[in-house]
Amino acid sequence: MEHAVLSVNWREVLLDLQHFYPKPKDVASELHGAVSEAAVRKYIEDTTEPSHVRGELILNLWCERTGKRRDDVPRRPRERI
Repeated sequence: MEHAVLSVNWREVLLDLQHFYPKPKDVASELHGAVSEAAVRKYIEDTTEPSHVRGELILNLWCERTGKRRDDVPRRPRERI
């Protein structure tokens, strides 16, 4: 039996953060420029995913603001290469 590999759904994570930071520039500002506004826009548009380090920063912010645990992060099946 094959198990689905799940990856973080960055679009959903960032849409959750829009409740606290309405604009991509607000997220970038809260992350002190470690993730650019342009990068946040690309993650929301689902055209690219963050590097591990940037993803960790976004997840930390998501957990802090939503009060949820990392286990609760929105996920989706990872596309096969």
